[in-house]
Amino acid sequence: MLYSGSCHCGKLIASFETRKTPQELGVRTCQCDFCRRHGAVNISDPYGAVVIDAAERDAHRYRFALRTADFLICKECGVYIAAVIGAGEAIRSTINVAGLRMKEFLGIEEQPMRYGAEDAAARVDRRHEKWTPTRFTDPTLAKSFFGPHP
Repeated sequence: MLYSGSCHCGKLIASFETRKTPQELGVRTCQCDFCRRHGAVNISDPYGAVVIDAAERDAHRYRFALRTADFLICKECGVYIAAVIGAGEAIRSTINVAGLRMKEFLGIEEQPMRYGAEDAAARVDRRHEKWTPTRFTDPTLAKSFFGPHP
């Protein structure tokens, strides 16, 4: 099954491919302050695939707390669409189906998640294990998100 959505203005688009139904995947609501302020409802499938179709000039990356992932936010409309980790061929993400307006996932009972007790190593390990393999259509965007931060 292939699902897709975009930020409010349409400049950041994400496609999510999985063999599971939305109900089988379930949805998660991280309870951190960032995710609650954005109303984030996230999904991932380590056996699926995400494609993020966006130009580098349209996306902003944001890191906070343990600084172990880049949160992708549209520079135009401010919508948070995904959190991304990794480099090269090992990029993985969790996508925000609420921000992307992926209707198929929006009626599912949300599972609140609390990750505050994880240290940086445990958080990175969990994300590599559970998040979805991801590629960017703009290779400069992928490179800029995983290179050294200014």
